Formats: sequence, C-alpha cells, structure tokens
Amino acid sequence: MLFAYSATITTNGSGAATVYLGSRIRGRVQMIKYAPGTLDTGADLTITGETSGVPILTKADAGTSTVFYYPRAAANKVADGAASSLTEVEVWVLEERIKVVVAQGGASATGTITVWVDEEQ
Repeated sequence: MLFAYSATITTNGSGAATVYLGSRIRGRVQMIKYAPGTLDTGADLTITGETSGVPILTKADAGTSTVFYYPRAAANKVADGAASSLTEVEVWVLEERIKVVVAQGGASATGTITVWVDEEQ
C-alpha cells in the first residue's frame, strides 16, 4: 500500500535544517516531491534512512521549482560487489524514519518534502 509522508523544512540562520518523516517505515521508496517554497536555489538535499544511513537521494543545488524524483540504486555484482551498469533496484527503508538534511537553503527559509513509500504489511 502506498503511503505519503510529508514535512515542512525550516532552515536556521545558517541555512541548514534536518527533518524526519514517518516513524517506523518499512517499504520501497517510490517518489519524492521537493517543493522549495522560499529555500534558496543552491539548497543541497541529502535524504537517507535515519538509522541505517541507506542513501535515498542526494541533490546539490536543488533549484527553486517544485520537482519530483524517483530514486533508484545501482545493483551490485555478486562476484565482486562492483556496481552493475545494467540494472537498477528500488531503494528500501526498513523499520526507520527517513532523514532529510538541507544545507545552503538560505536563512530562515521554508519548503516541503514529501516521500511516497510502498509499504510492506
């Protein structure tokens, strides 16, 4: 079942913010909507699993337009762990919150982030 988790991003005087989505999310990340609001064009986003640190999305200079992302990861070869250029896999979070870190977002600016997760029941 597809669930949407949303949070308001509010930066501090240095242009940084950290927000968390959900509580114990378990499922495949399907889509991310970034609505910058008043955040600066140079805002950098780093989105991970809070506990595991699993990378979900990193975007430098995210811009000032609302955008959608569909994060995927490169699969790894069984033989040597090297990334495979032929296959992409979905990104999973397992029993954790999603952590969104913003840098260079401008002082006291706000925007929103929404993540859709196909959750396992």
